Amino acid sequence: MPKKKLIENWIPLKELSASAIRDKARKGHPGNLHLWWNRSPIDSSTAVLFSALVDEDDAEASELITEIANNHSGAVRSAREYVKSKYLDEGSLVTADPFSGFGGLVIAGKNIGVPVDASDLNSLATLLTKAVAEIPIRFANISAVHPGSQKEFSSGSRGLAGDVSHYGKKIGEEAREILKFLYPEENGKEVFSWIWVRTTECANPACKARMPLGSGFVLSQKKGKEYWAEPILAEGKTTFRIHRGICPKEKMTNKIGVIGAKFVCPFCGEKVTEAYVKEQGVKGNVRNLLMAVAVSGEDGRDFYAPSDRQIRAADVDAPDELPVGKLPDNTRWFSTPAFGMLEYKDLYTSRQLKMLCELSNLIQKYRDVVVSDARKAGMDDDQIGLEDGGKGALAYGQAVSVYLALVLGRMTNYHSTICTWDNRKGNIRASFTRQAIPMTWTFAEGNPFSDATGNYESCLKNVVESIRNLSCGGNVLVTQADGIRRDYSPNSILFTELPYLDNVGYADLSDYFYIWLRKCLLDVYPKLFEKIVTSKEELSSIPEHYGGDARRGRTAYFDGVRKFFLNFAAYASDDYPSMAFYEYSKSDEAMIKNNGNTEKSAWEILLQSIIDAGFQITRVWPIRTEKANDRFESVRVLVVFRKRKAEAQKTTRRMWTNNLRRELPELLDRDYAHGVADEDKWILAMGLGLSVFTRYEYVLNADGGKMHVHDALQLIEQETADYKRAHLPELTNEEIREG
Repeated sequence: MPKKKLIENWIPLKELSASAIRDKARKGHPGNLHLWWNRSPIDSSTAVLFSALVDEDDAEASELITEIANNHSGAVRSAREYVKSKYLDEGSLVTADPFSGFGGLVIAGKNIGVPVDASDLNSLATLLTKAVAEIPIRFANISAVHPGSQKEFSSGSRGLAGDVSHYGKKIGEEAREILKFLYPEENGKEVFSWIWVRTTECANPACKARMPLGSGFVLSQKKGKEYWAEPILAEGKTTFRIHRGICPKEKMTNKIGVIGAKFVCPFCGEKVTEAYVKEQGVKGNVRNLLMAVAVSGEDGRDFYAPSDRQIRAADVDAPDELPVGKLPDNTRWFSTPAFGMLEYKDLYTSRQLKMLCELSNLIQKYRDVVVSDARKAGMDDDQIGLEDGGKGALAYGQAVSVYLALVLGRMTNYHSTICTWDNRKGNIRASFTRQAIPMTWTFAEGNPFSDATGNYESCLKNVVESIRNLSCGGNVLVTQADGIRRDYSPNSILFTELPYLDNVGYADLSDYFYIWLRKCLLDVYPKLFEKIVTSKEELSSIPEHYGGDARRGRTAYFDGVRKFFLNFAAYASDDYPSMAFYEYSKSDEAMIKNNGNTEKSAWEILLQSIIDAGFQITRVWPIRTEKANDRFESVRVLVVFRKRKAEAQKTTRRMWTNNLRRELPELLDRDYAHGVADEDKWILAMGLGLSVFTRYEYVLNADGGKMHVHDALQLIEQETADYKRAHLPELTNEEIREG
């Protein structure tokens, strides 16, 4: 009989959640290679996976878990050696992550030394996982190949990082020289950024002026360095006068209200509606107008009205060979199509398009240079590319270009017309400040060769620093595949983070970066980038992927979840539990506690899918990535499950209820004795109750039908409330049910 594992008994919840909350994509973090939404934290995930491999009574392993979560020096290495020496034979187990995202859980598997079989249907996610996990292994411990390189770069991924840095700098120098005519100085100073405003024709027939659609005319709020722009109409032409000082309140914007796109003409007072602005946008009559030029002064930014020189420099033709891709018709996350910006290329100024295309061309040019230098340095000339598993000069040159393409990807986040101007800090905000592409009215165009946020040099440095810290050990295979239908390795542990309904439109959002990465890397990964945009067949309930039918979308999502677990069950380990992270939401909780509810929540369908696939749920752990708060919308939880025993018995509802009533209080006593936070107690209780419920093949209701997990959760909730009432008699019934 398989032995229970530590994760099925107890883990240091407080420390694991604290670790997950701390895990941010800072300098040197693998997640800082490139933007991805909802990254899985690495250290806490490593500790979680370790606890799933060691026995529940292994005291030595218990001490290591907290050290791993806290990133103590040597703890991960000790855990890896411990697992290898005591628990695993070579190749006896594989962790599977079919929704790999940016690769956080894959890195956790590498850390522990278990072979990882990773995949994602999303091309961007697949590429990022390859970049953080697969490519570093292939080129571990090699010396940099660029001329003049030093052997000090040869350990781990430092050689790779050294080459990305060297050739990346070469690209930056060449691009700056080629594009210098686009970025002229102003008053003898390097321009930091250009501030633009969108305009359209005033609806007043007597005016017809090109009115600004200005969400903000304030350029700087820094004390003593205040600036603002005033729209001026002279000889039928709209220009701006730059003022030094505090902007009068009535001059700060001509936008009406915070939400929507209603504006008042600053020249005649005519008010235009959102419908009018959208109509003008669709007709191509919403255009960009340069409002101000920002330079770096000794004590902050200085601003000037655009000179003819600056206007001419910005007025360039876009390149002919632009990345193509249509923006989604999804107004929840993509506002721009309603205003006539229908394709991704419409999100950039012509100068930005020229700059990004030039960098893309240079990345492809220097790929060949790296291949040549690698051959000269003695690297094997096997002529096998990266996509086909190559490890020689050709694959190495392609690998370097992958990371240089990620530099370009990072830059696109800071070089589009979606980037707004932060007039408090005097800097540029990224395109993605949330998981959406909103319509912007006043926007900032940074100088990529200045010290502006998202400049080329800083993007390169961030990528290089992340590469230096990538782990080069382990055995990882990353493929692009549909996690629902794909084959898995025998004796697999599922260790994944399931996409939750339609919280994030990964496929739609990924296209913003995908079109640029495809331009750079189509020759490197022709299969990965064969489509014009990413596949939209992801596991989600996004209504727009189902003709706008929300119910159809939810049905498809739940059907996909069921098929996924049924498919995986055939490959699951007999000896080790599997794990899936999921977002348990406020609406899930409300559905459980609503006795009159007949609709099943997403949470209940997930649990039922696991059970119906032949698994026993042994634990549910809340491992938070955000601090608990009163608003509680969702919490990240880990569902632990293993193959149900072949000899599992059936039972009746009455017998199961009696067993639950007898066993649950003792289980809660044990768990709550560890000082569990109040907000985590119900989640733990669910897991404990479900471990009793799912040990049976199924539970029969009085009418002979199988009991659904919805009913089980309601009984678990009732017994938990009774437990609290017995232990905390001073609480009211309502307080008990809520807490």
